[in-house]
Amino acid sequence: AAGEVVIRETTPTGGKGVGAMAFGVVDANSDEVWPVLRDCQLFWKFMPRTKKSWVKDEEGVGHLCHVELSMPFPLPDLWSDTVAVIREEPKGHYLRAWKLVRGTYHRNDGSWTIVPWGDGTKSLVVYSIDSDPKMAVPDGLIRMGQKGSLPDVISQIRKRVVQLRSEPSGPAASK
Repeated sequence: AAGEVVIRETTPTGGKGVGAMAFGVVDANSDEVWPVLRDCQLFWKFMPRTKKSWVKDEEGVGHLCHVELSMPFPLPDLWSDTVAVIREEPKGHYLRAWKLVRGTYHRNDGSWTIVPWGDGTKSLVVYSIDSDPKMAVPDGLIRMGQKGSLPDVISQIRKRVVQLRSEPSGPAASK
């Protein structure tokens, strides 16, 4: 509630890669925050290191979220196609959980959860990641990099919500 981002390391599946959760309060109700985390095609506008993102339809799979990440030199850039489950219930509670279909990962699964916070004018955002990129880098370095970037993810969500408020049609414009 003090504006800090709380990070909790979790055990990645099979002990390889990175597992973590980030918790942060956003000064907006959950209905305002939801479009920011629901709409994969707009992640490139605010998510750290995201170069490109879009939704593509694939027969037999449905909607896929394609995300390309720019990695620092000398690491290769990463990409993933994920399929998401979206839940919007009970009122004001939202979940977007994804699972890797293909990409430059052995595993890239995670979720966004948004719940009302306090009197409902704020939201608690929970980001959970279980990822194992295909790169020749020790897991300890991957974990350190991921853990270091998590506070910025929450910060960018906060900024994006404010930015959407100033757009002519507000948060609903990103639908």
